[in-house]
Amino acid sequence: MRFEIDLTTGSVTEHADIPVPEPTIEDLRAAKIAAITSTAAALLDKGAPVDGGLHVALDDGSRADLTAMAATATAAASGAVSWPDSYARGWIAIENVRIPLATPAAGLALAASAGDYYAAIVQHRRDLKDAALVAEDAATLDAIDVSAGWPD
Repeated sequence: MRFEIDLTTGSVTEHADIPVPEPTIEDLRAAKIAAITSTAAALLDKGAPVDGGLHVALDDGSRADLTAMAATATAAASGAVSWPDSYARGWIAIENVRIPLATPAAGLALAASAGDYYAAIVQHRRDLKDAALVAEDAATLDAIDVSAGWPD
């Protein structure tokens, strides 16, 4: 029910419920894609898991820092530069705990692990979005499980 009040007279008029239109396939698709995007964003915000229950941040700046550290580790592993103490002291996890990186190999392993986790999320997000974009009906969209298939 909907009520309308005439502010001049104070009278109240009751109106029948106005039917809400059924969502279109585009409305359903947009909602599914929003759910996919939200799920991926939550995983990225949580960070890449590493040993000991810690997480490596996956925001743009942190991924750039990991790339720089990996480049330094590659150069150090080849003997072109020494492994800096600033990296050897450890990578700082989201939980504000140092992840030891005593060697260039440890730095490369951390960067590769975080990079792989990030890429797995991005690729799965893309797969789910692709499925939503080609879905031709509500049943097909509904069958896309937004909670399944993400990396652990």
